[in-house]
Amino acid sequence: MRRHQSANEELFGVILRHWQSLPSEQEKARFFLSVLHDERFADLLPFMVDATLAQLGQTDATPFKRSRSKLSQAREKKIGEVFWEAAEAWDRTHPGASGLGDARKAWRFAVGQAVKRTGADPKTVKRRFPDPVEKARARGRALTQALRDWTPKK
Repeated sequence: MRRHQSANEELFGVILRHWQSLPSEQEKARFFLSVLHDERFADLLPFMVDATLAQLGQTDATPFKRSRSKLSQAREKKIGEVFWEAAEAWDRTHPGASGLGDARKAWRFAVGQAVKRTGADPKTVKRRFPDPVEKARARGRALTQALRDWTPKK
């Protein structure tokens, strides 16, 4: 025998289904905040918090996946040595190089040399030594976001 749902529980069910059907995290956050700002839904807050915690608990319980490749310490050290040696060789052959474009060329050269001389998978080398241009862009995006968050709203 099913327990009869209260009006708040039924309303929350409708809101929860709509929230779950939204495609992006940004739209979900906007909808959640709009519901929080509307005082008519104040009675729903306990249900919303419980449902959000339950959903977070479900997503965090995914099984642990093994890494793609396990490298021995010696092999990882060898890849690093070859990579940095190739980066230094690039600097010696291109003494006036500067800027992100040249940094990316040097990185590609070093990755290629590390792959060629150690026989490692290119993706493995790229994971161990990320692209400096992408790192700079990520830092710029993080700085821009921090400035947006810090700047007082008018």
